Amino acid sequence: MSYSAGVEGAAGADQRGYVHVAHRGAPGPGSAELLAPWLQRGLTDGGAVVLACAPGLRGPLLDRLGTEGVHVVDPDELGGRAPDAIAGHTSLVDRLTVGGTRLHLVTDSARTALGTPAWLQTEALLNHVLADRALVHYCVVDPDHLGADTERALSCHPWTLTAEGVLPNPGRRDPAEVLRSLWSAPAPDPLEATPPTLEVEDVGSVRQLRRALSESLADGPLDPDDAEDLVLAIDEVVANAAEHGVPPVDVRLWVTEQRVLCAVADRGQGFDEPLAGYGPAHGTDLSVGGMGLWLARRAVDRMTTAPLADGDGCVVRLVVDPRRDV
Repeated sequence: MSYSAGVEGAAGADQRGYVHVAHRGAPGPGSAELLAPWLQRGLTDGGAVVLACAPGLRGPLLDRLGTEGVHVVDPDELGGRAPDAIAGHTSLVDRLTVGGTRLHLVTDSARTALGTPAWLQTEALLNHVLADRALVHYCVVDPDHLGADTERALSCHPWTLTAEGVLPNPGRRDPAEVLRSLWSAPAPDPLEATPPTLEVEDVGSVRQLRRALSESLADGPLDPDDAEDLVLAIDEVVANAAEHGVPPVDVRLWVTEQRVLCAVADRGQGFDEPLAGYGPAHGTDLSVGGMGLWLARRAVDRMTTAPLADGDGCVVRLVVDPRRDV
């Protein structure tokens, strides 16, 4: 089955939503040779092409396509933590899509400066937040770079590009399922076996909690802005637990040179909403998806939820790696 019914050559106007296509290969001349005819067809149909990929792929594509209608973008504009990466993709599409034309974007799996799980999170979420955007997104998935995560990366894409054409991906998984596989954390973090830097049981005054958190982070590895963002994230999670969970709400914080971990626990059932918290990335209504969750997600490298060890409640864990260049 070729990719011609519904979306002519992945470039036509029959389907107007987001088309997420994976190609399994290295970001080099071989992948460029396979991609170029599809991108050229998009240019011929009046669309634009955006290359936000590694130089080894970008150069051969420019040789084949030329520069007319082709935009070169720094891949870092589409990177970072998932809320920022999603905002970057959305801004790019809205900026370069004019008059109903269709945009054609090329990226690759080298954009993993924050770690492969963070990149996979973005790849899964794009299917959700860009669903109504006129964008064909070709992503070159490099097995040599991703290793054991290759199949999970491919599963984020409903379509695959091969020598036979663009075909439906039988291994495609729902975005929520991918996110659950990435961020489920049934076991405690190893840091939790050590004495915490700060422990506040049954949080009463949020103002006092914020002050205690700031003091505990002051001599740690985070710069003042990152520390302030983390305090805000913890504040939002505590507020969410107080509103939707079951008291008491307990907070424990560990500050080390390797990473900073905060565990917020309550006696409620927790929440299983992996797609929530990305509202500002796909609309002007900041209430979509929850402003608090969005603020928390953009301030940390990982936010996971899990049942408490005794089964009586849940815990939200927020982790920041201060050695990671974000």
